[in-house]
Amino acid sequence: MDATHPLNTLLDILIVTGPLGAGKTTLVNRLLKAEVAAGRRVAVLINEFGAISVDGTLVDAERPELAGVENLVNGCVCCSLRDDVVATLRAWCDQPQGQRPERVVLETTGLADPTDLLDLEQEPDLAGRLRLAGLLTVVSCLAPVDHLKTKPLLHRQAALASLIHLSKADLDPSGAVAWESELRAAFKQIPMVATRQGLAPEGSPDPWLGDVQPLPEGWEASAGTSFAEARAFHLAFDHPVDPAALEALLLAPATQGGLLRAKGVCAFAGWARRNDGSDRWAFQLADGRLEISPLPLKGDGTAPDCVAVVIGTGLDQVRWKKDLRALEVVPEGARRKVILDH
Repeated sequence: MDATHPLNTLLDILIVTGPLGAGKTTLVNRLLKAEVAAGRRVAVLINEFGAISVDGTLVDAERPELAGVENLVNGCVCCSLRDDVVATLRAWCDQPQGQRPERVVLETTGLADPTDLLDLEQEPDLAGRLRLAGLLTVVSCLAPVDHLKTKPLLHRQAALASLIHLSKADLDPSGAVAWESELRAAFKQIPMVATRQGLAPEGSPDPWLGDVQPLPEGWEASAGTSFAEARAFHLAFDHPVDPAALEALLLAPATQGGLLRAKGVCAFAGWARRNDGSDRWAFQLADGRLEISPLPLKGDGTAPDCVAVVIGTGLDQVRWKKDLRALEVVPEGARRKVILDH
């Protein structure tokens, strides 16, 4: 332990990575719930591509008792936001005993190569103050199996893992078998388990006890940034949206470019407020499926803001914003904002 910080216990860091829509946030919520239930102080650092943190909203609503929540947006924790990661971790390490987190979950964006996070222990401001406890990669069983060969970033995310979770195994058992076979052939030394709703079977390897291997000789971070071709944009909803129209829009084949991910928070027209007092719902498009889940009020009793986030390549942003705005069911006498061509 660093002699300049004699009272500090090491801060355990668990990196959670994997492609867009693989189920990382669902898993992170499971991990955080388990840590809180065990009586440990745990914090979460979430990196999202785009200017709005929807995943942070989902975590904050579910786990208001966390020791810390930090959202890093509009960049990658592995490169452009690395200084922010170090500053956040240093601030948490500097907190007094009894207040500082004991464990931190660091969730990367699905477009990030985690290579440059594996040396956080060597950062001068963090040396002797934290321990890399594991790198957990989440892979969706609903994704085409050939992505392991055709998507270099996914291959790198899996190759660096100390543990791989095959998510959504309950939705496609045969896909889970195929993915496990492909991954075991490529990475014989990495343990992996199939999960359901982010939950691993009892007796599965503890992700906090991961055996993080040194980088292979000659291994370097991806050239340039993983965000080179992807773009993200968002639109704030002013009114409830039509649920059927939302589903039709997000599941329709893209007429231009490629839709990588869509997610957000909204109220649905015609849907009653739930018993918990909230009328907010989270929606997420991944693997060609639209998932809707209830979103409770925030810890202060207010409702999360309604917003849609779209991530893709070559998308017509103005057209998408117009289509999203058209989903709103405007009350009589109210006005709908107009998206201007530019």
